[in-house]
Amino acid sequence: MKLFRICFAAMVALAPFGASADEVVLKSVSTWPSSYAVVKEYLRFVERVNETGKGVVRIDHIGGPEVVPADQQDTAIRNGVFDIQFGAASYYSGVVPEADALKSSEISPIEARKAGAIELLSGIWRKKLNAEVLGWMSGGIGFYLYLTEAPKLTPEGVPDLRGLKLRSSSAYKDWFEAMGATNVMMALPETFSAFERGMVDGLAATGINFRDVGVTKFIKARVSPAVWQIDTLIVMNAGKFDALPEQARKVLVAAAVEQEARTMDAYRVQADEEAAEIAKSGVQFIDLGPDAGAKYKALAHELVWERLARNAPDSAEALRRALSK
Repeated sequence: MKLFRICFAAMVALAPFGASADEVVLKSVSTWPSSYAVVKEYLRFVERVNETGKGVVRIDHIGGPEVVPADQQDTAIRNGVFDIQFGAASYYSGVVPEADALKSSEISPIEARKAGAIELLSGIWRKKLNAEVLGWMSGGIGFYLYLTEAPKLTPEGVPDLRGLKLRSSSAYKDWFEAMGATNVMMALPETFSAFERGMVDGLAATGINFRDVGVTKFIKARVSPAVWQIDTLIVMNAGKFDALPEQARKVLVAAAVEQEARTMDAYRVQADEEAAEIAKSGVQFIDLGPDAGAKYKALAHELVWERLARNAPDSAEALRRALSK
């Protein structure tokens, strides 16, 4: 709470001058620094709100984990210390286990919104995190295995990771174990030194943020196909959202809907650019092929749905129906 008081004081100090008396100013924070590709895209949402909501609502992005540690941002949003948060839902899966459903979804955010899945998710987030889900910025981007050497394959053609140590978190633990790897649990900023010291043989990362991790020089192979989808959400303190004037709420939702669509194109371009840069550095791209690739993806996805059924039995089936093809 001391940290939150400090953050609140900083927010007051940073409160803008010259704003319209009727303009609502919202403070936002992100899981990652502003240098990350996904945060840069989130800031486009902020710009869109500020352009279309002039005189009505504005977002001031205060910063990332340097302001509030990523693993404390869920509490900051729930308690209203910050109004809006952008980041990985898996960071607060202990509070909202339903966050797993986003990762294993088979449909895009646009399809999810049309199917009522965003509304369903928002109802759950309100109950468990006191938060309204404004938008899901996945862009259809998944996760790849990045390894220091090309992996061995089982007779079925899927990676056999026995004997390998992978940088891990709760999001990857079951998947890595299912392929025989040893999990080395650590925060992402610790990964570079872990590779330097030979503590890990690889990691999983998305197709657009891998270079941000800074470990490309250690990697020799990237395994395809990608699995899952990124679970980056824009969420807002529910009480603050409900208290906004109707026009302000419409501005926020409209900007979020537009951003969901924009990321489908923007992330695809970023993913292609990143793949080209990684290939130039000498990383071998290993494609498992259609049959083995389907088994590889099915393993990753089914593990997530099974975990969700254990951790959130009341909502798991409804979420799977809403987020599956």
